This record gives sequence, structure tokens and C-alpha cells, in this order.
Amino acid sequence: MEIENYLVTAKGKINNKPLKTFVLAIFAGIFIALAGVLSTLASFSITNYSVAKLLSGLVFPIGLILVILMKTELFTGNSLLIIPVLTKDIKIKQLLKNWFIVYLGNLVGALIISLLIVNTPLRNTLSEAFIKITNTKISFSIKESIILGVLCNFLVCLAVFLASNAKTTLEKIAVIILPIFTFVALSFEHSVANMSYLSIGYLVSDSITIGSILLKNLLPVTLGNVLGGMLLGVSIWYLRKE
Repeated sequence: MEIENYLVTAKGKINNKPLKTFVLAIFAGIFIALAGVLSTLASFSITNYSVAKLLSGLVFPIGLILVILMKTELFTGNSLLIIPVLTKDIKIKQLLKNWFIVYLGNLVGALIISLLIVNTPLRNTLSEAFIKITNTKISFSIKESIILGVLCNFLVCLAVFLASNAKTTLEKIAVIILPIFTFVALSFEHSVANMSYLSIGYLVSDSITIGSILLKNLLPVTLGNVLGGMLLGVSIWYLRKE
């Protein structure tokens, strides 16, 4: 597998100043949150579960398409930074610093959209849907959340890697849609998307707690996302062209 194009992208991420990385991460959080709201709006009134999931899967890729085309910083996609660590182009310290800044920025972006959405007419339209989504997500066991996170980010990072090797905008869009459609349709768990889903659910419900959000979903899903992304990254590094 050709990794040179991704290594160029990765080095650019690491060389950005922390403030720039943080702002780019906020934008990525915004894009993913908006895609989550849009996919919920597109499917919440459809009673056939399969049709609803397929429609959500077709809509949600808009988020990662914007992230990639606008060259913003997404925590889940940056799990692939394990590749330049293995090639000794960056240090583990730089990797962890990037992850921390980007995760925080993604969270800020997601919270911005959540706070804005609940102060629009969409609150009345989507409150029930977001409460249902949140209750479903916090009902998973820790093991289930981790596994769903692994499966999700394996696909997300696949989309990111394929996009790094795509030459045209249309090619980037095409290779992003297929993996993201798959993870959404199969109800895998994405930590950054969940930042907005869960925060909106919390804001419109009286029974959902921050503790349940963090311990039953966001933290184990984040761990699973890291493991899934690193699994793909290590595999790509191992299979790279010499």
C-alpha cells in the first residue's frame, strides 16, 4: 500500500501550530455535528428501521466529506497518525499532543452546534429522536461500546486513507461515501458524532446524566475508535510498499 501521500498530510498536521490545530478541530466537530443532525432529520420519521438506517448512511458522509475537503482536524481520522509514528517521521509525544488538542476542539465544535440546535425550532422536531438515540447509546455494555467503536473507526480511517490517495475531488467524495455509509447503516459508534448526539439528548431530557454519557458511551467508544484506527494504521504500515 502506498503511504507517501498520507505521510505528507500527517506531517502537515503535526507541524501546524496548536491554535490552528484547535480551530481546525472545532470546524471538524461542527461539520460532523451538522451531519448527525441532518441524518437524524432525514430518518427520524421513517418507521422501517432498515430504510431509516440506509437513509442515514447516505446522508451522514457529508460530514467527513467536508472535513476532508476543508482539511480540518478530526480525532477519529487522526488515529492514523500511528503510521508516521511507525515510520519514525513523528514522535509519540507529538501524536498524543495532536490527539488531545483535536479531541478537545472536536468537542467544542460539537457543543456549539448542540447548543444552537436546541435553541431553534428543530428542538421541537427532533427532541424525541435525540432522546431515543441517546438512551440507546448509553444502554450498551462497555464491551459493546468498545467493539462498536473499533468497527466504526476502522471504516472511518479507511475512508481517510483512501481520500489521501485520491487525486480529484470527485474521487475523494466517492471513496469517503462507501465506508461511512457502511458504519452508519450498521450502527457503529463514532465518538465525535456522539459528542453532539449525546449532548443534544442531555439538553432536551431531564433523565439523562453526564455520568452515564461519559462512562457508558463516550469514553469506551473513544477507546474503541483509537484501537480501530490504530489497527488499520498498523496494517497499512505493515503492508506498505518498500
